Order: sequence, then structure tokens, then C-alpha cells
Amino acid sequence: MKQKAKYIIGIDAGGTKTQTILTDLQKDVFICGYGNRPANPTRIPLEKASAALAEATAEVIRDGGFTPSDIAAVCLGVAGGGKKEHQAAIAAAVAKLGITGPILVVSDVVAAFWGAIPDGHGVIAISGTGSSAYGADKQGNTATAGGWGYLVGDEGSAFDIGRSGINAALKAYEGRGPATLLQQKLLPYFQLNTLNEIRYAIYDPADINRKLVISQFAPLVTQTAAAGDPIAQDILRRAGNEIGLSIVSVAQRLGLCEQAFPVGLIGGVFKAGDLVVGPLRDTVLQSAPQAKVFITKNSPALGAVRLAIQATKRNDAA
Repeated sequence: MKQKAKYIIGIDAGGTKTQTILTDLQKDVFICGYGNRPANPTRIPLEKASAALAEATAEVIRDGGFTPSDIAAVCLGVAGGGKKEHQAAIAAAVAKLGITGPILVVSDVVAAFWGAIPDGHGVIAISGTGSSAYGADKQGNTATAGGWGYLVGDEGSAFDIGRSGINAALKAYEGRGPATLLQQKLLPYFQLNTLNEIRYAIYDPADINRKLVISQFAPLVTQTAAAGDPIAQDILRRAGNEIGLSIVSVAQRLGLCEQAFPVGLIGGVFKAGDLVVGPLRDTVLQSAPQAKVFITKNSPALGAVRLAIQATKRNDAA
């Protein structure tokens, strides 16, 4: 008799890197790897993203010494993976490897949620280069807030913090705003001689990483705030409040505000600690006094594993 497939693959695929986890149904980890493989179908052609994710799946199977027939289910959490056409193309590419079990494709936010909230009831806030909140109630209803991108949203993100910090420094330089230590950070960060040159550095048409350059100024805002600079502290306070408002928006639409529920915080912005988390928690507790706010280090790939295991159980029950 053929042995039943019993291994699970969870993948977290972002715009620049991919993490893969191969486990068994008891979540004993056999392989956990990272790769600089871009796979966001909103940033690269869908065909290339699908091929990259199929190769990431094949690679983890090979590294584990397994074959596609050993794999009971795969779940891929993909940045830009919420669209049905993206999901269908990616699932089809992975299925060509010979995997016959369930193949799920979900957004990276959904995978992150299940990584942080194992019972699937609560809210997460993600704040890295961008920002968003996502939650689910006990009936499986979901809601989102934010995630509109840096041009029209992403309040509380690293981009928002970095941009606000640069703006505050330039206002201080011109005398349009209060003095701040952030002004001293600009020239060495941009490797320039005068502040007048900053406009050329930021708006250089050859620079395709402008968003990243601005976002990476955020840790300097945090550093300056920790040194006691009130302007930098106010920027982080506003960021925490904005993220808290996104969490409250999700909780209100799901009817969670009168309940106890977990709020998982995910992303580099929360490395600022209480400078951001304190105002965030205050904002959340004003509307949802029983919410339990915590920073999670669990990978979205773990959330993908949990979703794949759920798919396996549903498949077995069918």
C-alpha cells in the first residue's frame, strides 16, 4: 500500500525575499530556509512570480530529500497574492511539480495573521515599509484597514516615519519648524555636503529605490527619539496612534471591542518598542479595553504551515 503523504510546506514570499518551511503534520520542522527570490506579482510579471514560487517549492522538497508525492499540502503567503488571477496562476505553477494535495495561495497578510494568531480569532497590525491591519472573528468573518500604499496611505509605516523625519529636519533647517536633532542626521544619511542637495538625491530619476531610501531613515528617527528629541518622539507617537486606529477600525467592524482578543504586532517599526507600542496600546484600549497587545516574532511562513495543515484536515474529511 502506498504511504500517505504527510509533509507540509509553508512559504512566505515578499517583494525581495522568500522563506520556506517544510514540516510534518505535528509541525516538527525539517527545513527552514531563506532566499533572495522576488515573487510579488504586483511588482514583477505574474509568470515570473509564479515560476519563482514553483522553484522555491521544488527547492525545499529537494533540500529535504523528499519527492512531490510526499507533500500533503502547500500554502503560499504571497505579497500581492490576494487577487484570484494571481492565486490561480501560482497554484497551477506549483501543481505542475506533481503535488496532488491542496495548494493554497493567500495574501502575505493572511499568512502573517495565522502566524501570530494560531486560533484565528483576533487582529494583527503589520508595520514595515508599509502598514495595514487585518482581523477575523470566531465565525471567520474578516476585515482589513490600511494597506493603501505609500502614495495615499501607509500611516504609521517606516515610510511614513522616515518621510515625517526628513520633513521635520528640513523645516527646522529653514526655520519653519522647531529645532530637532534629526537635522544632524540628514547629511550623513544621504552622504551629501549641503541640505540643498537633498532634493536631487530624493528625486533622482535614476533611483528606483526612493521608497526604500525614505523608509530606511525611520530607524534614525527612532534613535533620535530614544535620545530624547521631542520632535522625533512626536513622530513615533503619531505613528503608533495611526496604527492603533487601524486596529480599532478592524475590531469595530468585527464586533470585537467588547470582547477579550489578541492583537499581534508584526514588522520592523515595532523595534522602536514603547515609543510606538505605548501610544498604539493606549489608542486600542480606549475602544477595546480587553484587547491584549503583543509583539510577535512568529514568521508568516509558520502561518502558511498552519493554513496548509487545516487544508489537509479538510481534504481528509471530504
